[in-house]
Amino acid sequence: MPIDYTNTINDKIMETLSSLINAEFSIPIYYDEHRGNQSFLLLPTSDNLITHLQSGIEREYSIEIEYELKTAGAYNKNDLKQVSNIMERLKRLIFNNMSHNNGDTWFDAGLDNIEYLRDEDDKNVLKSIATFNCTNIEII
Repeated sequence: MPIDYTNTINDKIMETLSSLINAEFSIPIYYDEHRGNQSFLLLPTSDNLITHLQSGIEREYSIEIEYELKTAGAYNKNDLKQVSNIMERLKRLIFNNMSHNNGDTWFDAGLDNIEYLRDEDDKNVLKSIATFNCTNIEII
């Protein structure tokens, strides 16, 4: 008899995070590579066991949220401001949803760090990479 399971990282974490970002921003979200002048890229990075419970498990999930902006010409202060504005909005969005669906989808969510980079191969590309972490309890 096949086992019954839930694909938590995809069905709960990634899909919910994607829906939140999509509702807040008019910026496309991809899972394989950036496209267009600006986009988000979501990459699951870890799924860690925290503890076994009597009737379930508690796990921490990490998702890398990458935002990319292709600038028109030379890099300037306004380009950095545009990227940092997106990340500030994203921080507030995650803070406002640190517990989602009364904790059923996730709780203790947050962006642990944000890194700002210029692409080494294409100096017209600015990136920011944020690490989203959350906790989920799956009842088994």
